Amino acid sequence: MPQELTDEEQQARRAKVAASNRTFGRVLSVVGVILATVTLMLLVGGGIVMSALDRAQTAGANRSDLEPIAGIAGTAMTAAPGVILLFAMCAVIPGEQLRRGWIGPSAKAQKGMLPSASMVSQFRILGFGWHIAWALVGLAISAVLIGIPLSGWLNGGWPSTLRSTYDFTGFWIIYGALAFAITVASFVSLAKKVWYLAALRRGAATPAGGPGKAFWRWLDYRWRFDLWVGGIGGLLIALSVTFLSGAVGPAGSATELAMALPPFLLLAGVGVVLVVLALAAAAQFWRAGESLGTGESFA
Repeated sequence: MPQELTDEEQQARRAKVAASNRTFGRVLSVVGVILATVTLMLLVGGGIVMSALDRAQTAGANRSDLEPIAGIAGTAMTAAPGVILLFAMCAVIPGEQLRRGWIGPSAKAQKGMLPSASMVSQFRILGFGWHIAWALVGLAISAVLIGIPLSGWLNGGWPSTLRSTYDFTGFWIIYGALAFAITVASFVSLAKKVWYLAALRRGAATPAGGPGKAFWRWLDYRWRFDLWVGGIGGLLIALSVTFLSGAVGPAGSATELAMALPPFLLLAGVGVVLVVLALAAAAQFWRAGESLGTGESFA
């Protein structure tokens, strides 16, 4: 017969497990940040390599020996950053939950062959200072990856002067749009936190929730659709600038600009509407009857 543990021994064991989880969470978070940094380095480094190759081609009168290097650099900026960024997010999200709390099986009995919310988490919400800092970092990265190509289109300078073989602006715009989507979702999350804490202070945010509790729990808590919709809105806003390529700057014309403006304004407008809807949904999180520092799994 195994000997039962005393209360002190059980508390010591729980404390040891919690400390181990926090350590593992820190490791995951650091790995995620490193992978995200590698993603940015691949994009910036690839752009530098492509620019250098373009100059070498110009100076060397179409040297064919540089084509393999250009192919490698182009491949490095195509799929590799997306794969690495995916792994970064897979490390950061559980890492931050473990670093600031715990993840474990739900106490609710699971029914059926395909259970839902079988895992739950509880964690300390990120402080406003760190939240704003990380959102500003994302904004800066987005500004670099989107702003530099856009600036080149507007003033007719680098990198728009690169020949098509070495033009990396498309890669930068795509990943810059992803960075901007994550950044917008981060700002929506920040607004959600402000509104939730305000509701908590006035006594409105309780386990009883508010009118439409089931709907808002499904929308804002179960699926986090407020963050997803905000992110998609940010993605559309960022991608809308692609319609301006070739239509603005010294190489553009009034006719091309007239043709580019309607799709540009339409896509950007849809993105703005989605961000507004996301903020409106985030403001209603208190109605879900759940704590902001908790979560549940899909399956």
